[in-house]
Amino acid sequence: MVDTLLTTPLSPWQDGSGNMADIVLDSRVRLVRNLKQYVFPCKASAAELAAVAAEGKKMTGQLNAIGKGVYEYTDLMELTPLQRELLVVKHFSSAAHIREPANRGILLRNDGAVSVMVNEDDHFCIQTAAAGLDLQKVWQEAAQVDDTMESHLNFAFRDDFGYLTASPSMTGTGLITGVTLHLPALVLMKRLNRIVQGITKFGFTICGMYGERNECIGNVFQVTNQITLGVSEVDVLDQLEKIVTQIVTEERNCRSALLTHSRDSFTDKFLRSYGILANAWLMEEREAISLLSDLRMAADMNIAHVRPLAYEALMTASEAAFLQARAGRELSDDERQHQRAQVLQEVLAAYAR
Repeated sequence: MVDTLLTTPLSPWQDGSGNMADIVLDSRVRLVRNLKQYVFPCKASAAELAAVAAEGKKMTGQLNAIGKGVYEYTDLMELTPLQRELLVVKHFSSAAHIREPANRGILLRNDGAVSVMVNEDDHFCIQTAAAGLDLQKVWQEAAQVDDTMESHLNFAFRDDFGYLTASPSMTGTGLITGVTLHLPALVLMKRLNRIVQGITKFGFTICGMYGERNECIGNVFQVTNQITLGVSEVDVLDQLEKIVTQIVTEERNCRSALLTHSRDSFTDKFLRSYGILANAWLMEEREAISLLSDLRMAADMNIAHVRPLAYEALMTASEAAFLQARAGRELSDDERQHQRAQVLQEVLAAYAR
């Protein structure tokens, strides 16, 4: 099951459905829990980490009993380094989780929508994902897994603080929920900074998904909550949905204005980007991310004609880890650029219409 999920660009849950799917790429929940009888992973001995991993593995049958899919436990040491990198690319795991794979594992559902990292920063990190804006679905999935595990395990909890976590910023609910959005029009019209300033006072933040420090490429952003103590999960979800709905409205208004006043120039820009993707011999990752943002916006505006989910498939296929796994070996920088250009053309042709 793991091999299948890692070697295909899209997971089954990435079906193009969900509310506001033209702007919202996905909704996610990250819920962390720790066992009361063991120290946090960063301070734990190998024996303690192994004991926690064994408890996680035993949860496989209990999670299967939920009846919403088949779970499989995988020890990270059983995977190759390239496979572990793909876990991160597909958002099943994290860079911190795979850094030291010994006594670490992952519980993964066969549709890829739910994963449980074992011995990341915390003993268990429940992750759920859904297409479009669907915060209720990802929260209900995470809560169901959490309730199932808590009925068999003794989680660290205090009445005055809530759930205890390795990072003090997560103490309380242990919940981080986020929504990923594609916002090229807001960036072009320089209206994003005003939104960033506005949502900060409500305890939320927005950050670019690609790029370093204050730089953002690809116009993809994630809005997440910053507060986990003294608030309820329902309040966080409700407030986040309101914020995202407002951002989507502003992005659509900006797109409409751009098309009204600059349709020819944007049509030219988007079709040039399409031409580069379809014909380039070498392609750097940063350039690919930027060009694919143009392709996504062109498809949303009916300027470029590609089938749904082309953007998601192309983004995953252009990742260095995916390219190296496809080649079955480490690639030099020049080899990666050539492989990326070839793969983008293959996937683009497959999604053309």
